Amino acid sequence: MKDFTNKVAAITGAGSGIGQELALELARRQCHLALCCDRNMEGLQKTANQARACGVNVTSQRVDVA
Repeated sequence: MKDFTNKVAAITGAGSGIGQELALELARRQCHLALCCDRNMEGLQKTANQARACGVNVTSQRVDVA
């Protein structure tokens, strides 16, 4: 996979499922994250906290992208 060190990714649906898994994988690869979801705020905060534990910068926000 490409080197994501110090890159920034914006991920929708980061509160659960594929979005959550993608966020955590990118965090493990040292990619900084802008996370959003429209419903699962508890899941979004969990994802953000787990990503921060990898040592990357994370911002998270409730957003309706419809």
